[in-house]
Amino acid sequence: MSDDIDSAPKKKGPPMIAIAAAGIVVIGGGVAFAMLKGKSGGAEAHSDGAGKHSTEKLGQVVALEGFIVNLNESRSTRYLKTTFSVELDETTDVELKERKDIVRDTVITYLSGLTVDDVRGSETKPLIRDELLRLVNEAVGKPKGIRSVRFTEFVVQ
Repeated sequence: MSDDIDSAPKKKGPPMIAIAAAGIVVIGGGVAFAMLKGKSGGAEAHSDGAGKHSTEKLGQVVALEGFIVNLNESRSTRYLKTTFSVELDETTDVELKERKDIVRDTVITYLSGLTVDDVRGSETKPLIRDELLRLVNEAVGKPKGIRSVRFTEFVVQ
């Protein structure tokens, strides 16, 4: 009788749990790929001065030296350390190099006039970015020479 039990046919094929797990992995990978591909926006997309995406070709990007300024606080000593890059149009690189000191002076003067409340939180960054864009364009003498400003460092201490 023991031969009858041992000789019963065994089930062949993958278990249902393994099939379900493999399906979840494949679906999850497809969703992750689609989300990442959608966020990248392609090689030509970039952020303009206000952080909106555009499909224009990316211009030359120049990193400016970092800025450290005292914030305009009467009761305490607070500092802002920031570094940013500017995206240039095709003809502005010469003006930026020639007027580097004017650009730095303009940026330092503007940033040192800000208070802690002016730089606190993410909602203030677009306002500061837009004003820097306007001021740097004015300093290089071309209203649209700088296409965008992008922060690479922004620390308040």
